[in-house]
Amino acid sequence: MVTSILTLKEVALLQSGLIVAGLSIVVLALFIMGARKTKLASFNFSFFRAKDLARLGLSYLVIVGSNILGSILLQLSNETTTANQSQINDMVQNSSLISSFFLLALLAPICEEILCRGIVPKKIFRGKENLGFVVGTIVFALLHQPSNLPSLLIYGGMSTVLSWTAYKTQRLEMSILLHMIVNGIAFCLLALVVIMSRTLGISV
Repeated sequence: MVTSILTLKEVALLQSGLIVAGLSIVVLALFIMGARKTKLASFNFSFFRAKDLARLGLSYLVIVGSNILGSILLQLSNETTTANQSQINDMVQNSSLISSFFLLALLAPICEEILCRGIVPKKIFRGKENLGFVVGTIVFALLHQPSNLPSLLIYGGMSTVLSWTAYKTQRLEMSILLHMIVNGIAFCLLALVVIMSRTLGISV
């Protein structure tokens, strides 16, 4: 009986995951086609060189550093994580890993970067792109619902690095790649914890 219930739950998770994956692909296609049509990004990575890989690596380390500092400040405030991260943890724990992967590692990085590092500075603030990047940085941070100074440091720091990457390279694809790396690694760590919890019965 218990095995049957677990099987039914796994089937339900798989079905929901495939539905979310399908919808995510449609949304991603629309965003990518829109970005290409409006010349925000070509998604042609022939420009990519070794120095770009080094830039991504260094930028990732800076983001990790700001996250660590923010996490330390959270601990000093007697909090374990940000409100946004808590919601993400719950989603990954209680939903299909397939849907979580599409939402966290693909949909969020691509759509958020097109909005905050593409549409805002290049379209809404056309001719005043520098101001647009600042506004886009703020919009991104606010989208992640910072509720205190540590969480503002975490998401504001990440947003600043992403904006700087897009601004310095003039390639939206670079901030998208960086965002995907950040979210992708975080997802892999969360997924590992969830798999251990589901298969080994380890409490998390």
